[in-house]
Amino acid sequence: MKQPILFLALILLLAARQIAHSQTTTGSRQQYAALGDFTLENGQHIVDCKIGYRTFGKLNATRSNALIYPTSGGSTTAMMELFGAGTEVDTTRFYLILIDALGNGVSSSPSNSVSQPKTSFPQFTISDMVNTQYKMLTGKMNIHHLAAVVGGSMGACQALQWAVSYPDFMDKVVAIEGTPKLSTYDLLWMNTYKEAVKSDIAYHAGNYTVNPDSRLATHMMQLILATPAYLNNAVPADSLSAYLASLEKNPFKVDANNFLWQTDAVMKQDITAKAGGSLENAAKLIKAKLLIIANKQDHIINQTNTIKFAGMTNAQLIVMDSDLGHLIFNEKAVIEATGKFLGE
Repeated sequence: MKQPILFLALILLLAARQIAHSQTTTGSRQQYAALGDFTLENGQHIVDCKIGYRTFGKLNATRSNALIYPTSGGSTTAMMELFGAGTEVDTTRFYLILIDALGNGVSSSPSNSVSQPKTSFPQFTISDMVNTQYKMLTGKMNIHHLAAVVGGSMGACQALQWAVSYPDFMDKVVAIEGTPKLSTYDLLWMNTYKEAVKSDIAYHAGNYTVNPDSRLATHMMQLILATPAYLNNAVPADSLSAYLASLEKNPFKVDANNFLWQTDAVMKQDITAKAGGSLENAAKLIKAKLLIIANKQDHIINQTNTIKFAGMTNAQLIVMDSDLGHLIFNEKAVIEATGKFLGE
Protein backbone atom coordinates (compact mmCIF):
# COMPACT_ATOMS: atom_id res chain seq x y z
CA MET A 1 0.00 0.00 0.00
CA LYS A 2 1.72 3.15 -1.16
CA GLN A 3 1.39 5.85 1.46
CA PRO A 4 0.34 9.30 0.23
CA ILE A 5 2.66 12.27 0.12
CA LEU A 6 1.11 14.12 3.05
CA PHE A 7 1.18 10.95 5.15
CA LEU A 8 4.80 10.50 4.18
CA ALA A 9 5.37 14.08 5.25
CA LEU A 10 4.21 13.14 8.73
CA ILE A 11 6.83 10.44 8.93
CA LEU A 12 9.56 12.69 7.60
CA LEU A 13 8.66 15.58 9.86
CA LEU A 14 8.64 13.31 12.88
CA ALA A 15 12.03 12.00 11.93
CA ALA A 16 13.67 15.17 10.72
CA ARG A 17 12.51 17.49 13.47
CA GLN A 18 12.04 15.34 16.52
CA ILE A 19 14.90 12.89 16.34
CA ALA A 20 18.22 14.63 16.81
CA HIS A 21 21.74 13.31 16.82
CA SER A 22 25.01 15.19 16.84
CA GLN A 23 27.89 14.66 14.45
CA THR A 24 29.70 12.87 17.25
CA THR A 25 26.90 10.38 17.77
CA THR A 26 27.91 6.76 17.71
CA GLY A 27 25.65 3.89 16.85
CA SER A 28 22.64 3.93 14.51
CA ARG A 29 23.13 0.36 13.25
CA GLN A 30 19.87 -1.58 13.07
CA GLN A 31 19.77 -3.89 16.06
CA TYR A 32 17.29 -6.44 17.31
CA ALA A 33 16.27 -7.72 20.72
CA ALA A 34 15.03 -11.32 20.70
CA LEU A 35 12.30 -11.67 23.33
CA GLY A 36 11.29 -15.26 22.68
CA ASP A 37 7.58 -16.11 22.68
CA PHE A 38 5.84 -12.99 23.98
CA THR A 39 2.43 -13.15 25.67
CA LEU A 40 0.03 -10.40 24.62
CA GLU A 41 -2.72 -8.85 26.72
CA ASN A 42 -5.33 -10.94 24.90
CA GLY A 43 -3.55 -14.14 25.94
CA GLN A 44 -2.18 -14.90 22.48
CA HIS A 45 1.53 -15.17 21.77
CA ILE A 46 3.90 -13.65 19.27
CA VAL A 47 6.24 -16.50 18.44
CA ASP A 48 9.94 -15.57 18.44
CA CYS A 49 9.12 -11.92 19.07
CA LYS A 50 11.81 -9.44 18.11
CA ILE A 51 12.02 -5.68 18.55
CA GLY A 52 14.18 -3.47 16.36
CA TYR A 53 16.04 -0.44 17.64
CA ARG A 54 18.88 1.99 16.97
CA THR A 55 20.99 3.85 19.51
CA PHE A 56 22.69 7.24 19.52
CA GLY A 57 25.05 8.70 22.10
CA LYS A 58 26.46 6.90 25.09
CA LEU A 59 24.90 5.30 28.13
CA ASN A 60 26.29 6.87 31.29
CA ALA A 61 27.90 4.97 34.14
CA THR A 62 24.67 4.80 36.15
CA ARG A 63 22.68 3.76 33.06
CA SER A 64 20.20 6.53 33.81
CA ASN A 65 20.40 8.84 30.77
CA ALA A 66 18.47 6.71 28.28
CA LEU A 67 15.66 8.34 26.32
CA ILE A 68 13.41 6.25 24.11
CA TYR A 69 11.51 7.36 21.03
CA PRO A 70 9.03 4.79 19.66
CA THR A 71 8.03 5.02 16.02
CA SER A 72 4.82 6.56 14.78
CA GLY A 73 2.31 4.62 12.71
CA GLY A 74 3.77 3.19 9.53
CA SER A 75 7.28 4.48 10.21
CA THR A 76 10.55 2.76 11.04
CA THR A 77 13.71 3.77 12.84
CA ALA A 78 15.48 3.69 9.47
CA MET A 79 13.19 6.50 8.30
CA MET A 80 13.91 8.41 11.48
CA GLU A 81 17.65 8.06 10.99
CA LEU A 82 17.52 8.89 7.30
CA PHE A 83 15.88 12.22 8.04
CA GLY A 84 17.43 12.66 11.46
CA ALA A 85 18.52 16.29 11.66
CA GLY A 86 17.20 18.27 14.64
CA THR A 87 17.94 19.66 18.05
CA GLU A 88 15.34 18.26 20.45
CA VAL A 89 17.42 15.42 21.83
CA ASP A 90 20.96 16.28 22.88
CA THR A 91 22.85 13.03 22.39
CA THR A 92 25.89 14.40 24.21
CA ARG A 93 23.63 14.23 27.25
CA PHE A 94 21.11 11.50 26.47
CA TYR A 95 21.42 7.95 25.22
CA LEU A 96 18.76 8.03 22.53
CA ILE A 97 17.06 4.76 21.63
CA LEU A 98 14.79 4.72 18.61
CA ILE A 99 12.43 1.76 18.87
CA ASP A 100 10.57 0.04 16.06
CA ALA A 101 7.04 -0.52 17.32
CA LEU A 102 5.33 -3.87 16.80
CA GLY A 103 3.83 -4.19 13.35
CA ASN A 104 6.09 -1.76 11.50
CA GLY A 105 7.77 -4.41 9.35
CA VAL A 106 11.07 -4.33 11.28
CA SER A 107 9.90 -5.56 14.66
CA SER A 108 7.64 -8.62 14.64
CA SER A 109 4.83 -7.99 12.15
CA PRO A 110 2.35 -9.75 9.87
CA SER A 111 4.75 -9.16 6.97
CA ASN A 112 7.88 -10.74 8.48
CA SER A 113 6.66 -13.48 10.77
CA VAL A 114 7.68 -16.95 9.64
CA SER A 115 5.37 -18.94 11.89
CA GLN A 116 2.49 -16.43 12.03
CA PRO A 117 2.43 -14.73 8.63
CA LYS A 118 -0.12 -12.23 7.35
CA THR A 119 -3.59 -12.61 8.90
CA SER A 120 -2.45 -15.37 11.27
CA PHE A 121 -0.40 -12.79 13.16
CA PRO A 122 -2.08 -12.01 16.50
CA GLN A 123 -3.60 -8.61 17.09
CA PHE A 124 -1.62 -6.47 19.54
CA THR A 125 -2.32 -3.25 21.40
CA ILE A 126 -0.42 -0.07 22.23
CA SER A 127 0.05 -1.54 25.68
CA ASP A 128 1.61 -4.64 24.11
CA MET A 129 4.02 -2.39 22.21
CA VAL A 130 5.04 -0.77 25.48
CA ASN A 131 5.37 -4.11 27.25
CA THR A 132 7.73 -5.45 24.58
CA GLN A 133 9.82 -2.29 24.89
CA TYR A 134 9.94 -2.64 28.67
CA LYS A 135 11.11 -6.24 28.34
CA MET A 136 13.75 -5.23 25.81
CA LEU A 137 15.09 -2.44 28.03
CA THR A 138 15.14 -4.38 31.29
CA GLY A 139 15.86 -7.88 30.04
CA LYS A 140 18.19 -7.24 27.10
CA MET A 141 19.76 -3.82 27.68
CA ASN A 142 19.96 -3.74 31.49
CA ILE A 143 18.24 -0.35 31.58
CA HIS A 144 15.88 0.04 34.52
CA HIS A 145 15.10 3.73 34.40
CA LEU A 146 14.61 6.28 31.62
CA ALA A 147 15.27 9.97 31.52
CA ALA A 148 12.32 10.38 29.16
CA VAL A 149 9.90 8.84 26.72
CA VAL A 150 9.18 11.00 23.67
CA GLY A 151 6.71 10.28 20.89
CA GLY A 152 4.54 11.76 18.19
CA SER A 153 1.22 10.44 16.86
CA MET A 154 1.15 6.68 17.56
CA GLY A 155 4.47 7.22 19.32
CA ALA A 156 2.73 9.69 21.62
CA CYS A 157 0.05 7.11 22.39
CA GLN A 158 2.86 4.78 23.42
CA ALA A 159 4.44 7.53 25.52
CA LEU A 160 1.21 8.11 27.45
CA GLN A 161 0.77 4.36 27.92
CA TRP A 162 4.31 4.17 29.29
CA ALA A 163 3.42 6.84 31.85
CA VAL A 164 0.51 4.77 33.15
CA SER A 165 1.87 1.24 32.76
CA TYR A 166 5.30 1.96 34.30
CA PRO A 167 4.90 5.22 36.27
CA ASP A 168 8.20 4.91 38.17
CA PHE A 169 10.26 4.03 35.12
CA MET A 170 10.84 7.48 33.62
CA ASP A 171 11.35 11.07 34.72
CA LYS A 172 9.63 12.81 31.80
CA VAL A 173 7.16 12.11 29.02
CA VAL A 174 6.60 14.15 25.86
CA ALA A 175 3.43 13.37 23.91
CA ILE A 176 2.83 15.25 20.66
CA GLU A 177 -0.50 14.73 18.90
CA GLY A 178 -1.33 11.56 20.78
CA THR A 179 -4.32 10.67 22.93
CA PRO A 180 -5.08 8.77 26.13
CA LYS A 181 -8.30 7.47 24.55
CA LEU A 182 -9.72 7.78 21.05
CA SER A 183 -12.81 9.81 20.28
CA THR A 184 -15.81 8.69 18.25
CA TYR A 185 -14.52 10.75 15.31
CA ASP A 186 -11.14 8.99 15.41
CA LEU A 187 -12.75 5.56 15.51
CA LEU A 188 -15.10 6.41 12.65
CA TRP A 189 -12.43 7.50 10.18
CA MET A 190 -10.08 4.69 11.13
CA ASN A 191 -12.80 2.11 10.66
CA THR A 192 -13.67 3.66 7.29
CA TYR A 193 -10.00 3.59 6.29
CA LYS A 194 -9.76 -0.09 7.20
CA GLU A 195 -12.84 -0.90 5.15
CA ALA A 196 -11.39 0.97 2.19
CA VAL A 197 -8.22 -1.13 2.30
CA LYS A 198 -10.04 -4.41 2.84
CA SER A 199 -12.53 -3.76 0.06
CA ASP A 200 -9.79 -3.28 -2.52
CA ILE A 201 -9.83 -6.21 -4.92
CA ALA A 202 -6.05 -6.65 -4.55
CA TYR A 203 -6.24 -7.15 -0.78
CA HIS A 204 -7.52 -10.75 -1.10
CA ALA A 205 -8.65 -10.89 2.55
CA GLY A 206 -5.10 -10.14 3.63
CA ASN A 207 -3.53 -13.03 1.71
CA TYR A 208 -2.11 -10.96 -1.12
CA THR A 209 1.15 -11.75 -2.88
CA VAL A 210 1.61 -8.18 -4.11
CA ASN A 211 1.13 -5.38 -1.60
CA PRO A 212 -2.18 -3.74 -2.53
CA ASP A 213 -2.48 -0.08 -3.42
CA SER A 214 -5.88 1.20 -2.33
CA ARG A 215 -6.43 4.53 -4.04
CA LEU A 216 -9.58 5.12 -2.02
CA ALA A 217 -7.68 4.73 1.26
CA THR A 218 -4.84 6.91 -0.03
CA HIS A 219 -7.16 9.71 -1.09
CA MET A 220 -9.05 9.50 2.19
CA MET A 221 -5.85 10.00 4.13
CA GLN A 222 -5.15 13.16 2.14
CA LEU A 223 -8.48 14.60 3.20
CA ILE A 224 -7.80 14.35 6.93
CA LEU A 225 -4.05 14.47 7.44
CA ALA A 226 -3.89 18.25 7.36
CA THR A 227 -6.75 20.77 6.99
CA PRO A 228 -8.79 22.01 4.02
CA ALA A 229 -6.96 25.35 4.20
CA TYR A 230 -3.57 23.66 4.11
CA LEU A 231 -4.49 21.39 1.21
CA ASN A 232 -6.05 24.25 -0.75
CA ASN A 233 -2.84 26.25 -0.40
CA ALA A 234 -0.55 23.31 -1.09
CA VAL A 235 -2.38 21.98 -4.15
CA PRO A 236 -4.02 24.43 -6.60
CA ALA A 237 -7.33 23.11 -7.92
CA ASP A 238 -6.05 23.02 -11.50
CA SER A 239 -3.18 20.80 -10.35
CA LEU A 240 -5.33 18.12 -8.75
CA SER A 241 -4.78 15.55 -11.53
CA ALA A 242 -1.02 15.93 -11.31
CA TYR A 243 -1.21 15.77 -7.54
CA LEU A 244 -3.19 12.52 -7.56
CA ALA A 245 -0.76 11.07 -10.11
CA SER A 246 2.17 12.02 -7.90
CA LEU A 247 0.78 9.84 -5.12
CA GLU A 248 1.62 6.80 -7.21
CA LYS A 249 5.31 7.75 -7.30
CA ASN A 250 5.86 7.67 -3.55
CA PRO A 251 8.96 5.46 -2.97
CA PHE A 252 8.03 4.63 0.62
CA LYS A 253 5.69 1.70 0.99
CA VAL A 254 3.96 0.28 4.04
CA ASP A 255 2.66 -3.26 4.05
CA ALA A 256 -1.15 -3.19 4.12
CA ASN A 257 -1.55 -5.81 6.87
CA ASN A 258 1.13 -4.16 8.99
CA PHE A 259 -0.61 -0.81 8.83
CA LEU A 260 -4.02 -2.32 9.50
CA TRP A 261 -2.68 -4.14 12.56
CA GLN A 262 -1.15 -0.91 13.86
CA THR A 263 -4.38 0.95 13.12
CA ASP A 264 -6.30 -1.62 15.15
CA ALA A 265 -3.83 -1.13 17.99
CA VAL A 266 -4.39 2.63 17.95
CA MET A 267 -8.17 2.12 17.82
CA LYS A 268 -7.94 0.10 21.03
CA GLN A 269 -5.84 2.77 22.74
CA ASP A 270 -7.31 3.48 26.19
CA ILE A 271 -5.00 4.16 29.10
CA THR A 272 -7.99 4.05 31.44
CA ALA A 273 -8.40 0.30 30.87
CA LYS A 274 -6.73 -0.53 34.18
CA ALA A 275 -8.09 2.53 35.97
CA GLY A 276 -11.77 1.69 36.02
CA GLY A 277 -12.39 3.45 32.73
CA SER A 278 -11.70 6.82 34.33
CA LEU A 279 -9.31 9.43 32.93
CA GLU A 280 -9.13 10.95 36.40
CA ASN A 281 -8.01 7.64 37.93
CA ALA A 282 -5.49 7.10 35.13
CA ALA A 283 -4.09 10.58 35.74
CA LYS A 284 -3.49 9.71 39.38
CA LEU A 285 -1.20 6.86 38.33
CA ILE A 286 1.26 9.13 36.52
CA LYS A 287 4.39 10.26 38.31
CA ALA A 288 6.51 11.55 35.42
CA LYS A 289 6.59 15.20 34.38
CA LEU A 290 4.49 15.62 31.26
CA LEU A 291 4.68 17.84 28.21
CA ILE A 292 1.62 17.51 26.02
CA ILE A 293 1.40 19.30 22.68
CA ALA A 294 -1.95 19.32 20.89
CA ASN A 295 -3.33 20.97 17.78
CA LYS A 296 -7.03 21.83 17.87
CA GLN A 297 -7.18 21.30 14.09
CA ASP A 298 -5.87 17.75 14.16
CA HIS A 299 -8.20 15.55 12.07
CA ILE A 300 -6.16 12.36 12.54
CA ILE A 301 -6.31 12.21 16.33
CA ASN A 302 -8.89 14.49 17.88
CA GLN A 303 -7.26 16.33 20.75
CA THR A 304 -10.28 16.88 23.01
CA ASN A 305 -9.45 13.99 25.34
CA THR A 306 -5.76 14.90 25.23
CA ILE A 307 -6.34 18.48 26.35
CA LYS A 308 -8.75 17.34 29.05
CA PHE A 309 -6.24 14.77 30.29
CA ALA A 310 -3.44 17.33 30.43
CA GLY A 311 -5.44 19.35 32.94
CA MET A 312 -5.97 16.29 35.11
CA THR A 313 -2.24 15.56 35.25
CA ASN A 314 -0.94 19.11 35.72
CA ALA A 315 1.02 18.61 32.54
CA GLN A 316 2.74 21.41 30.71
CA LEU A 317 0.27 21.91 27.89
CA ILE A 318 0.76 23.66 24.57
CA VAL A 319 -2.39 23.99 22.48
CA MET A 320 -1.92 25.07 18.89
CA ASP A 321 -4.39 26.20 16.24
CA SER A 322 -2.52 25.35 13.04
CA ASP A 323 -3.67 24.62 9.49
CA LEU A 324 -1.04 21.90 9.44
CA GLY A 325 -3.45 19.65 11.30
CA HIS A 326 -1.63 16.49 12.36
CA LEU A 327 1.59 17.79 10.79
CA ILE A 328 2.60 20.29 13.46
CA PHE A 329 5.82 18.42 14.23
CA ASN A 330 7.80 20.85 12.09
CA GLU A 331 6.50 23.93 13.86
CA LYS A 332 9.09 26.06 15.65
CA ALA A 333 7.00 26.12 18.81
CA VAL A 334 6.97 22.31 18.96
CA ILE A 335 10.69 21.99 18.36
CA GLU A 336 11.64 24.62 20.93
CA ALA A 337 9.19 23.43 23.59
CA THR A 338 10.33 19.83 23.35
CA GLY A 339 14.02 20.74 23.52
CA LYS A 340 13.50 23.10 26.45
CA PHE A 341 11.42 20.56 28.40
CA LEU A 342 14.00 17.82 27.95
CA GLY A 343 16.82 20.17 28.89
CA GLU A 344 15.30 21.37 32.13
